[in-house]
Formats: sequence, structure tokens, C-alpha cells
Amino acid sequence: MLGLLGDAIDAGWSKDEILAAMIALADDTALAMHENVLLSVETELRKFKKKR
Repeated sequence: MLGLLGDAIDAGWSKDEILAAMIALADDTALAMHENVLLSVETELRKFKKKR
């Protein structure tokens, strides 16, 4: 993780961009590990379709 952090800084990413990427990765990982991930995605898609 520290290596990736160093690479991001070397590539010119700001601290805010790095933090946002880390949070997005954590969210995606948590969602993927959730045992009902497909049901959760289906539910969210239904909510989105109803709003339109």
C-alpha cells in the first residue's frame, strides 16, 4: 500500500485524489465481499429506475 501511495505522489496526484481513490477502493472491496452483492445491486438499480 505504501508503494502505491509513493507511486501516486510521484505521478502528481494530490492528497485529496489519493484519499478519494483509497476510499473508492475500500467501498468497492466491501461491496464485492458482501454476500448479497447481486441482490444489493439489483435493489439499487430498481430504485434508480423508479426515480426516472
